[in-house]
Amino acid sequence: MRIDGRGQDVSVPYERLKHLLTKEGCILEDFIEILVDSEGSAKKINVLASLVGYETTISRTTDGWSLRVDTSRRRCT
Repeated sequence: MRIDGRGQDVSVPYERLKHLLTKEGCILEDFIEILVDSEGSAKKINVLASLVGYETTISRTTDGWSLRVDTSRRRCT
C-alpha cells in the first residue's frame, strides 16, 4: 500500500497512517510506504509507527523521502 503525501502538510499522511494502523491493522498488506517531501516529515511520521511497535525504514527517493512500515506482523486488537 502506498500513501503519497508529497506536496501536502505532514499531518495528512500522518493521519492516514494513524487510521490504517489503528482501525485497519488486521487487513493491511505486508508493508505501507509513505512518500513525503522531506526527511523531517518522514521522521515525524516514523514516531507514530515506532510507538505502535512496527519496524520502519526511511530512505531517500528521486523526488523526496520514503518511510516504509513493515506490517507483516500485524497488531490486531
